[in-house]
Formats: sequence, C-alpha cells, structure tokens
Amino acid sequence: MPCSENIQFLRKRKGLTQEQFAEALGVTRQSVSKWESGQSYPEMEKLLQMCDLFGCDLETLVRGCADAAASEDDADYEPFMNAFSRAIAGGVALILLGVTLLVALGGAGPVGDRIMMMVLLGLVTIAVLLFVLYGTRLENFRREHPRVGALYSAAECRRANAAFTTRLCAGIGAILLGVIACVGVAEFAGPTWGTAIAERCAGTAALIGITIGVPLIVYAGLQKSKYDTEAYNRSSRPQTGGEPLAERISGAIMLCATAIFLACGFIWNLWHPAWAVFPIGGILCAVVETLLGKDAGRRENGAGKEENGT
Repeated sequence: MPCSENIQFLRKRKGLTQEQFAEALGVTRQSVSKWESGQSYPEMEKLLQMCDLFGCDLETLVRGCADAAASEDDADYEPFMNAFSRAIAGGVALILLGVTLLVALGGAGPVGDRIMMMVLLGLVTIAVLLFVLYGTRLENFRREHPRVGALYSAAECRRANAAFTTRLCAGIGAILLGVIACVGVAEFAGPTWGTAIAERCAGTAALIGITIGVPLIVYAGLQKSKYDTEAYNRSSRPQTGGEPLAERISGAIMLCATAIFLACGFIWNLWHPAWAVFPIGGILCAVVETLLGKDAGRRENGAGKEENGT
C-alpha cells in the first residue's frame, strides 16, 4: 500500500477525523488531505509522530501494508475478550460464593460469624480488584485497538448465539432449581430437622443455585457481546447513550448486594445493619461507570465531528 493509503487507513482505524488527526500532529486539515490524496508527503518528524500515534513502525507506515499489520493486531481481540469475560463472571461468582458460605456455615457463634464475615469481605475484595483491574485493561485495550475487523463469519456468529442461548437457559435453570430446592427443604425438612436448620439449608440451597446461575448468565452475555464487533467499534468512538457493558456489570453488583441483604435479613433477622450493602454496591457501580463509561457530551461532539469529517 502507498504511504498515503496507509495514513488514511490508520487514521480511520484509530477513529479520528481529518480535523482531529491534524490537531494531534499540529498541522492543518488541508495538509492531512494532501497526504492522503498523495499530493504531498509528510516530513520525517510528522511520520515519527504518526508512528507513535498509530502504534506502528516507520517501515509499515511508509512502505508496508497497514491493513495486513492491523489484521495481526486483531488477533489479540479474541483472547483478551475471553479473559475479560472470565474475570468479570468470576468476580460475580466470588461475591455470591461468599454469601453462600456465610449462610451455610455461619451461626456457629459470635466468633464463627465474624470469621465467615471476614471470608465474605475477602472474597468481595478480590472481586472488586478483578473489576477494577480488567475494567482498566479493557479501557487500555480499546485505546490501543480502537477498531477491529470482521473477525467472525456468519456461521461463527450463529454458533455463538446458540451457545448464548444454552448458557442462558442453564443459568436460569440453576437459579430455578435452587428456588425449588429451597421451597422443598423448607416445606418437607422443617418438621424433621427443626425450623432453624431447615431455614439455613433452604437459604443455602437457593444461594447455591444463584451462585451457579448468575455468573453463568453474566459470562453468556459478555461472550455474546464479544461477537458484535460493530458494537465494539462504535464504543471506541464517541456516541450518545449509556455503556451496555457498564450497565450489565452494575446490574450484577446490585443483584449480589440484594442477595446479601436478603440472606442477612431472612437468616439472621439483621435487616437494619444489612442495608449497608446497598451504598457499598452503589460505590462499586460508580467505580464500574468511571472505568467503563463514557462522557455523553464528549461522545456527541465527537460523533458530530466524525460525520462532518472524511
């Protein structure tokens, strides 16, 4: 590819208009237009600035094929998104696991309850660190890879949709089975085991289903969104509206907070102190929105520029 075509391809792949690109290099839009049309050639200083901006080497920019090099970069997308899906779903699972352990093994006295509460807080801490770590990595990945190509065929997308349906049904089924087990234990085991033991076992059964089902649903949604590369590309440029990924993670956090609140209330009648999980959940949601959200005004302005630019 000629240098002019490489410049145009890399600029568009970066999601920049000619005005934005010119501003980043400290030149006029007319200069950029001449470079991309082949009417003039950039100075060496500007070429080096482009290499830094696009994250490519000088050989690729001047005499190579930027399109082929970009295809090699796209190979990073699949493993990263898989790791991201596992990390977020794993964080949700850790929080729910902590609640399940607290309900199942708590009640052994003040010391035992404190130990289980410390276990819960430890698992929540690990989960929060996972959210922060992979939220930051996702933002960095988007900056380094603002555009990806059409990585998946129609057949692969169909298989992904089928896998999503299977995982979604499995997650919902696990939750419903947990609810059924909860009702069954409370109804039939109460007279034999005693009310207190039956209630604890019933709550544990419900939470086991939730602990299995909710992370599976979260993982299914993240894996499905991975195949929507057009949505990924749109998220890399300014746009109006909320951030679907941030909304999904925030929803999962508040679901976990609700599960903790209900468990503490129904099992130990700790309705009053348990309300604290909701402001904690709100803080975690704010962290997620800060890491993954976009400023709506910046999106709208950027989108307008991109439509007006070439």
